[in-house]
Amino acid sequence: MRLRRVGAPLALFLALSCFGFAPPPAAASDTDPRPELGSQRQAEDAEPAPRGIDYRFELIGDLPPRLRGLVDEVSRLEELRDRPPATPAALRARVQDEVARLEAALRSAGYYAFELTSEIDTAQSPAEVRISVEPGPQFTLADYRIVYRPSAPLPPGDGRSIPTGAADLDLTLGMPAEAAALQAAEGRLLWLLSLSGHPYATIATARYQADHARSELTATVTVEPGPRVVFGPLAIEGLTDVEQDYIRDLADWPEGQLWDARVLIAVRNRIAATDLFESVLIDFPDTAPAAAGPLPVTLALRERAHRSIGVGAAVTSGEEIARAKVSWEHRNLFGNGESLRLEALGSFLRQEARAAFRRPNFFNVDQALIARTSFLQEESDAFDETTAAASLGVERSIGENWTVELNTAIEFSEQTDSFGTDRFTLVGLPASLAYDTRDDLLDPTRGWHITFGAAPWASVGERESQFLIGETTAATYWSPFESDRLVFAGRTRLGALFFENAPAVPASRRFYSGGGGSVRGFEFRSIGPLDGDNDPLGGKSVAEVGLEMRLKLTETIGIVPFLDGGQVFEDTLPDTDFDWQWAAGLGLRYHLGFGPLRLDVAVPINPRDQDDAFEFYVSIGQAF
Repeated sequence: MRLRRVGAPLALFLALSCFGFAPPPAAASDTDPRPELGSQRQAEDAEPAPRGIDYRFELIGDLPPRLRGLVDEVSRLEELRDRPPATPAALRARVQDEVARLEAALRSAGYYAFELTSEIDTAQSPAEVRISVEPGPQFTLADYRIVYRPSAPLPPGDGRSIPTGAADLDLTLGMPAEAAALQAAEGRLLWLLSLSGHPYATIATARYQADHARSELTATVTVEPGPRVVFGPLAIEGLTDVEQDYIRDLADWPEGQLWDARVLIAVRNRIAATDLFESVLIDFPDTAPAAAGPLPVTLALRERAHRSIGVGAAVTSGEEIARAKVSWEHRNLFGNGESLRLEALGSFLRQEARAAFRRPNFFNVDQALIARTSFLQEESDAFDETTAAASLGVERSIGENWTVELNTAIEFSEQTDSFGTDRFTLVGLPASLAYDTRDDLLDPTRGWHITFGAAPWASVGERESQFLIGETTAATYWSPFESDRLVFAGRTRLGALFFENAPAVPASRRFYSGGGGSVRGFEFRSIGPLDGDNDPLGGKSVAEVGLEMRLKLTETIGIVPFLDGGQVFEDTLPDTDFDWQWAAGLGLRYHLGFGPLRLDVAVPINPRDQDDAFEFYVSIGQAF
């Protein structure tokens, strides 16, 4: 029996149909390796029959492990045993449906010379159903031809190319002729054409010919590329409070340039990243123009509320006891995406008010002007502080995941610690470089977040000094499964202070460790050098690590075993004896949808005399 698939238009990534066949061993035949595994005979399974035919099912055959897994995945006979068919005819129909599903699975995995037989013995009670499978050899891809109709389009000439063969579609001749790879190749073919001026390209026919004598598959794909178009004018719809000029500057629309689908994705991502819109849609005509030329595009936007109020809270058994935060933000202050954020933070140790203004598109579409100011007062075992600070800087995106920031800053501070009371006027140039590929800020399951920071400071006035602070933090998240049921998370922190002794540096600029965002199980800032009253002195360097295993027991409840360690050192370079403080604990997570409610209980592994037996922490969001 010959199989042929002719004239079927392909939509990207849709399932493709196939038909059964049984060719003679030495013949070549047309076939489609991308079957649809869905059943067409399910009506008789809709409701369990009050009385039916019980049966036992056995699948016989020596299958490779991967193929066996696929067969088990698509099989339904065993799954439907608790809903017995009403009549022998219904049982036969169910077995025929199973055979069709197994045939489709075999073809999808590249097995075209299979033998599949079924037996039904209704004289037994329960009835016996046996299906035997001989998969035969797995076919390999012998050739992949791309035919353009009426003719192949010319390459754009700017480094972009027109796909002409298997290598352009991530296929390798001799690879297993599996449906997933062949279907992905068709999608990649259309995608590559959309990058080179052909958004209306379609696959006219896809013919797959199986040579049973050689166990090989040959593919011939016929493509209609459609007209080559360039970007036409951009129309913007749906704006109310946001200025259109701002959106046009942000879009940086390349009118007149050759069509490239990546441009549409980049424009949408840039506009969505402003957080000003509920929806961002880019649309162009469904029907291809009659000839090459400009193609008009419409950007349809729907604005969201630009003002928001936020609250947050945390509770701990440590010195801070409790912490609360209230914020107000306007994300479109003057109509051009300017944001103003006001925050008030309060705890038993620290009270702070701060404001931040951000002006996007500052001389560049990927650059923003940032101004910050703050006032804080703190009274802790480590030091007492009253500080007013202000900074002005520029933030710039570099590529997709990198951000660099450079600031000028000034601080006026009075601080009291174990070395006495001093007044500081600090002038600095804090700079940072960040790499962020996390999939979620409050509850990441994949990706990296790495920051590199360097801040030269000069103290002028009553207390003169110059010092440099460098700090690096890194966190990574890995989920071994497709779901987020299990996530492994790790973090590290390294910091060093250069050019001055610790007493000459303001207490707030020294390094500390311990507490909920650091080494859990130890008091806030308690790790490292201490004075005679066991109050923290701070150090010139710090090192920390943290490991977590985040396990979801249900959709809302999770547990997190964790291990933290760290130390603060008196010298710029950490000691090499690895004499760290370690703590272990168990966390409980209640997932709220936007992030988890966190309860962590931690116990020091190597406690000192002054350390408590345990510490606990309650807040929203993961520890890191």
